[in-house]
Amino acid sequence: MRAASIVLAFVLTSCGSGHDATPAIDRRCIALPGDNVAIEPSKAGKSYFPGSFGKPAQVCNFKGYPECFATISKVENDWYPQYWDAAGEPSLYERSRAATTAGTSTLRFTWLPTFHHPVIVRIERSGKEAKLVAKQLSGEGGYEPGIVEREVTRPLSPIEIAKLDAILSATKVLKQRATDCNSGLDGSQWIVEGADRNGYHFVNRWSPQEDPVREFGDFALTLSGWTFEERY
Repeated sequence: MRAASIVLAFVLTSCGSGHDATPAIDRRCIALPGDNVAIEPSKAGKSYFPGSFGKPAQVCNFKGYPECFATISKVENDWYPQYWDAAGEPSLYERSRAATTAGTSTLRFTWLPTFHHPVIVRIERSGKEAKLVAKQLSGEGGYEPGIVEREVTRPLSPIEIAKLDAILSATKVLKQRATDCNSGLDGSQWIVEGADRNGYHFVNRWSPQEDPVREFGDFALTLSGWTFEERY
């Protein structure tokens, strides 16, 4: 796991936007050491991430000197898709590459707490309407996914849609940098994805406290209607 260290970076491209979903790349990665990660399909044969996510893009200082790391590590490429496969979730990256109509989009929040049940909240939007699909798996976020143990599918009310739009506007969560250098052994991954006519968007944080990912994730979990022992 990545240690808790943050290095500010200048970037060459925009974060996770466009159909190629190219993450922001730190200029220093041109000269700094960094390995490529082979982005492979999941066991179910779904391509959840573009190949560009395996290229060095993020500078972190874990060993006392700066190195470049890919947007998705080998561990993460094996880890996250297990949960989406177990939940029968679609690949939003694949969906972003298919023809979509104006006003149609998908948002997904994935919460992977190390010692508690994983939760996935997906919001399908079409015009002025939106549908919620929430799933909780029987396993734990840091171990095995298990199976879907509870699920809810329902339309969002106009009030809920208005709150969603307000949070997206205020946090600009899908425009945040794809990754940072914060991580740890125990905690949870908070992952926000989006698929629309502009492409695939991906933002991943470890145990965020007060930031756009935390605000959006808390809202998504509340939409499920479920209560949780703790959120970390």
